[in-house]
Amino acid sequence: MINLVKLHFKAPLHLGQAGLGLEESTLVLHSDTLYSSIFQVWLRLYGEPLPPEITLTSAFPFIAGTCYFPRPLLPAPGYTTELAMKYGKDLKRLNFISQEHFARWVQGVPLDFEQLVAEGKKLGEAMGTGVRAQVALDRLHSNSALYFVGETFFAKDREAGLFFLVDLPAGCWPAFQAAMKMLGEEGIGGRRSRGYGIFEPEFVTGFSLVDIDKPDAYLTLSLVYPAGPDELQDNLIAYQLVERMGWLENRDGNLAQRHQRVLMFSEGSVFRRPARGRLLDVAPPGFKAHPVYRNGLAFNVGVKLGADAQ
Repeated sequence: MINLVKLHFKAPLHLGQAGLGLEESTLVLHSDTLYSSIFQVWLRLYGEPLPPEITLTSAFPFIAGTCYFPRPLLPAPGYTTELAMKYGKDLKRLNFISQEHFARWVQGVPLDFEQLVAEGKKLGEAMGTGVRAQVALDRLHSNSALYFVGETFFAKDREAGLFFLVDLPAGCWPAFQAAMKMLGEEGIGGRRSRGYGIFEPEFVTGFSLVDIDKPDAYLTLSLVYPAGPDELQDNLIAYQLVERMGWLENRDGNLAQRHQRVLMFSEGSVFRRPARGRLLDVAPPGFKAHPVYRNGLAFNVGVKLGADAQ
């Protein structure tokens, strides 16, 4: 059962990324961060881990009723030399495309490139990143130090926010909704103690993206950490790698230790066979209190390959 969850943010969001300082914030809430946040809330609410059969996409932008998905790492259907001359620079800047164009792209149906570029500009007007100055005070002497924090923000008048898809047993859906409401009150992402990341969830039961009969390949809407060497052998068509890191937390809060760094396949990567992925323990060396899981489970969508991608 695949459902949709929209996050309507009441405050800016801080989404850090490996290699970026506090001064930067990204536009994607990756599936591993989302999973970890829900896992912690689920553990406090129900006293047990999140059921392993629950899989999530990363969280991507939406504007009102239009959901945007990651640009597939495949040649765009119908893209000619003439179109490249006209739209090439604008298309290179597109990280997200509307659900309509995503469905056409993965089915190999030629795209409306003029509309595609216009949708990208509309998205850029509804969300973005900025920097806010903040002050830290020394507890002993009250000396002040200026620092800057990156923010991801959404235009309220455009009804913009982030959404994700969740595949779960129907019986888990009410409990999942309760966990998301609690997470919305606590916030998600970094700098939550400063009020960042507070949101109101909206739930849509039953969601169908695109159903392809006999797909040629599979695109992931989540980060993926391979289940083993067999999942990589003769299986990669198009991919990007992203480095993931973070701070160790448990139900009592931040433990001021970093996870082990890992490389994962990014959203939009394409595999010949369905990737499974896995949960991996990224506890720092010597940490024995409990496992520290990073979610690398794949959320796959079938794809029809054009001649250029075969």
